[in-house]
Amino acid sequence: MIATATEIENFIEVYQIQHISKAAIRLGITQPSLTQSLQKLEEKVGAKLFYRSKQGLTATQEGHLFYDRARSLLDNWRDVGNQFLESRNVIAGKFRVGCHPSVACYTLPSLFSQINEHAPNIEIELVHDFSRKITEQIISYQVDLGFVVNPVRHLDLVLKKIGEDEVQFWKSKTVATVPQRIFADTNLKQVEALLTKTIQKDFKNWTLVPTSSLETARELTAQGHGVCILPTRVARNAKDPLTIYMKSLPTFHDEIYLAYRKEVLSSQAGRALIKLASNPI
Repeated sequence: MIATATEIENFIEVYQIQHISKAAIRLGITQPSLTQSLQKLEEKVGAKLFYRSKQGLTATQEGHLFYDRARSLLDNWRDVGNQFLESRNVIAGKFRVGCHPSVACYTLPSLFSQINEHAPNIEIELVHDFSRKITEQIISYQVDLGFVVNPVRHLDLVLKKIGEDEVQFWKSKTVATVPQRIFADTNLKQVEALLTKTIQKDFKNWTLVPTSSLETARELTAQGHGVCILPTRVARNAKDPLTIYMKSLPTFHDEIYLAYRKEVLSSQAGRALIKLASNPI
């Protein structure tokens, strides 16, 4: 018996998350249904694909091998579906779009407006992570296209510049004196670079408060609890106005790109989506 596209999609999701219940939530199905799907797939390929434990799932050697081929199998299946739709002059398809949650706030509304108007049959699944992680997932066929900041060049990537930004230090516009506290996502390379240049000189006795949420850093700063390091596009979205903390401090220049593999252009829906997503921001 041949594995179905749904069984392959379910397998890929479980392989990437390594947890049945979390994968089931993302897929929008029940845990028993997902378990049954995996069991059917294992019967069809004639091999055990996962080791199961209380901590989650770990792929077997056969599971790793099947995953290497599963992405191409699924892409081929989608190509068949897209070609069928194209023969009926219908622009339709399903794509995974990735970006950092903060980047999503100023890129995705425009994208969905374009889809609603020009290609309403295109389905989108969103994936959120750091830009460098999204770039890796595009290269490895886990994500179809993404809005990424300062991507590393790669032979398998097509990069279209769609905007720029500036990362810098911000404070509340309405609070005269703020506590000596910096809110920042220290996992971002831009933040690391700015702190390296300033922490010993300009913020020597300040407290650094790491946070993975740029929006949290922005709102705490807006309420006068310290300063923050943010891209200008994020800072300008504060309900309470922020202003540059010190104009003499260094800044970090960002470039924003649409990134995708050239294979996305193989279908009419893929070409349409790239066109809709390529508008400057």
